[in-house]
Amino acid sequence: MFEWVIILFLGSGLIYGLQSRRLQRRSISSPMVMVLAGALIALPLGIWHEAPLAPLADRIHFATGFAEMTLAIILFLDAAVLDYRKERPALRLANRLLLVGLPLTIGVTWAFIIGIDPTIGILPALILALIVSPTDAALGQPVFENKKVPDAVRQGINIESGLNDGLVLPVFTTAVLFEAELLGEGPGNWIREAVMEISIGAGVGILTGIVIGYVVNHAVTHRTILDRFERLLGVLSALFIYFLSEKLGGNGFVAAFAGGLALNITSDKVRDAIESFGEAESELLTMLTFFIFGLLVVPAVYGLWTWQMVVFSVASLVVLRPVCVWICMIGSPYSLAEKLYIGWFGPRGIASIIYLLIMATMIDPSGHETIYAAVVMIVCISIIAHGLSAAPLSRALVTHLARTSKSS
Repeated sequence: MFEWVIILFLGSGLIYGLQSRRLQRRSISSPMVMVLAGALIALPLGIWHEAPLAPLADRIHFATGFAEMTLAIILFLDAAVLDYRKERPALRLANRLLLVGLPLTIGVTWAFIIGIDPTIGILPALILALIVSPTDAALGQPVFENKKVPDAVRQGINIESGLNDGLVLPVFTTAVLFEAELLGEGPGNWIREAVMEISIGAGVGILTGIVIGYVVNHAVTHRTILDRFERLLGVLSALFIYFLSEKLGGNGFVAAFAGGLALNITSDKVRDAIESFGEAESELLTMLTFFIFGLLVVPAVYGLWTWQMVVFSVASLVVLRPVCVWICMIGSPYSLAEKLYIGWFGPRGIASIIYLLIMATMIDPSGHETIYAAVVMIVCISIIAHGLSAAPLSRALVTHLARTSKSS
């Protein structure tokens, strides 16, 4: 049966890929197709008829294996390809979104969750807020492909999406370890465990990233590396740092993110090669993650959805993030239309899914049904809403800015 699932995933990917240009013109994204494919394939397998959370409990290691590698590669590449010399206006925008908007969004979301469901508990509410706060550029790809959208806006959203999951991760890991300790499922002395994991991960990532960057720069200068291996450097480095950190007792995701930040490759040619090949690799793994999400995760929780989760999901996407973005951009040179555009394009996707799967390996899902169901609902809504709106809203923003520019 496992072989058939893999065959059907690959077939779904091929079908979408062959029609991808036509489907994207109709605002149908690869995450939408892969989640739908996974959900449909789950029907004849009987997964939809299993008890709530049972599909996750029985198959969690299958679900998390590829997902963890996906997140490690994404975290590393997003940090590694950022060129601080060329992205000054976008970086200023991203700094507002990351240093002010992100903590504000987490805090406001945390308070809103407790307000709408006081029974959830303070710490589980924080964990839920942390899971749904990072954004995912993959769900709004037309935003980054439309070159008429102001570069600072487009790249600012992209940088925010690339870095916020790495920034949230240490806090999320600490919160989950604390919750595991309270439930008697933790390793004991959760503070020491959290500090050690994060410290070792950051240390391994920074040191290894610096060394790899130096070695790569030396190889490029002395022309000892073939062009085809330049494209492999990003994925190989990401997985090397991730698994090395895990083996040494650190957090592999923190290490991958820190390693990417520390890489400092000076050759634009190598940087572009790493980015282009890494995007293709991470696209494949991202498609697989969304397929698993539709195959196992959605059927595991759909029966647990409540009206409070609908209210939370809609409010989080339509009100909470946009308001927090508007607040953090007070005093910035951006127009109201641009602020609304940036506020809306905070889709929840791959990071939220993988955080949820990581949590399932650290804490027994039973007793945390609300977190699982709420995260899955907001991701499902975001996949559809942001997938359908990315292209038309980008065109609308460009038209509005052109009209405003002419009138002034």
